[in-house]
Amino acid sequence: MVEQRAPEPVVLERAAVRGGGIVFAESDGLGRALDAGLFALAVPEGLDLRPGVRLCREFHRPRTGADAATRPYRGMRELEGVYFDREHFQTEHLLADAEARARHFPPEVVAMADRMNELALLVLRTALDAVGVTARLWSQVTSGAVDGFGTHWFAANHYRSDRDQLGCAPHKDTGFVTLLYNEQDGLEAFSGGRWSPVPPVSGHFIVNFGGSFELLTEDLARSVHAVLHRVRRCAPASSDDERFSFAAFVNPSPAALLHKVDDGGGHRVVSTVADFLRDFNRDTWNDRHDDFGIATTRGGGTA
Repeated sequence: MVEQRAPEPVVLERAAVRGGGIVFAESDGLGRALDAGLFALAVPEGLDLRPGVRLCREFHRPRTGADAATRPYRGMRELEGVYFDREHFQTEHLLADAEARARHFPPEVVAMADRMNELALLVLRTALDAVGVTARLWSQVTSGAVDGFGTHWFAANHYRSDRDQLGCAPHKDTGFVTLLYNEQDGLEAFSGGRWSPVPPVSGHFIVNFGGSFELLTEDLARSVHAVLHRVRRCAPASSDDERFSFAAFVNPSPAALLHKVDDGGGHRVVSTVADFLRDFNRDTWNDRHDDFGIATTRGGGTA
């Protein structure tokens, strides 16, 4: 019997923010990142991610018995339209737009999420320029997302290791850009006909390009690839080390339209965002949350 070799880990292109732009370690790193659909971006100096880690560790726990510093991070399973229990997977998560974050999250989490959103917008502008979309079209073909409009979600994820289930469903992110922070193994990308591990890179975010960006650019000579990814079943040594992650998303508004651009500088509407998201929810999660990412969160509209 031929022994199957374990898939090689994905080697991510690395980049950092310098002089107000994104600079890759290799001269052709950006091009390879667009083809792969993801890359590693160094966490800028001074950006404190500890509030996000704490939120992921605490949001699913009850407020009862918590001290004054921890209480604002707990009891969030009660937030209808913000908390989602993925019944077929290990993950449970919070999804909040800007208004919901301001209403429900500690201020240090809000400040961190806002900074992550700024970085994601910088990635979006960098990638639009790299694939040759003329700057005069950016606002229109992203439905204002490049200008800070649209819906700028923040998600906090906790993986329940007592469940004998896949960590998270195979999926492509739906928006333009995702900025993900994780510290533990488990993330996998589908490449070359197989699932390959994407190890965390210490001190870095993992940037994913999403389905809206892939659709926007698929007729261009240089296009953006949205990577299919999942989280495998997570089984940590103890409940104190359960997997977590958090992310900022730059998405078009659910009320907006999705566009395609061409190399001649033209563009056309191909779908509504709402229809695109409903198809995604049905095909990916197969649960009761059909309006995930479409309905406004309780106490929150679109950012």
